[in-house]
Amino acid sequence: MSLKIDPAEFEQHYFRAAYLFSRFTVPYMRSIYREFGGDMLLNLVLGEIGTRNVSYFFDAEKDSDASEDVLTDVSEHQRLMRPCNTLSISDATGIPRETVRRKIDMLIKKGWVYKNEKGHIYLTPEVAKHFERFLFDSIESLLPSAQALIDVLSKLPKVDDRDK
Repeated sequence: MSLKIDPAEFEQHYFRAAYLFSRFTVPYMRSIYREFGGDMLLNLVLGEIGTRNVSYFFDAEKDSDASEDVLTDVSEHQRLMRPCNTLSISDATGIPRETVRRKIDMLIKKGWVYKNEKGHIYLTPEVAKHFERFLFDSIESLLPSAQALIDVLSKLPKVDDRDK
């Protein structure tokens, strides 16, 4: 299902849409700020590593019969995950390479990522455990704002409108 924003609805409800979007994003950014001790770049680097790593598994449906649990098996990482390195993270984020290198070193010390013998960077199973509750709470707080935005910006009839 692909949702499209009706440009006329967006223009008509711009301020409401901005409020609804901010109602999620501002508290979310505050929670990230707290979770990462104020280091927003550390969050960006970790997020880029994670997104790149698991994109191969989910986007290519590499092993469509495989359970997501296989992602916690470090011995399967090179087969199931897309590797990345300091340069690719720097290119993707615009963060200087030396800063990315320092952030990766910090993430390694936290036990959230590791480098293999080729210098490829992967998430550790520990990072998934650490952020599981954070992610659950974040998604749970996203859903009401997402639904409100859908209701405001789409011309799809609401359930109670169809009954009238």
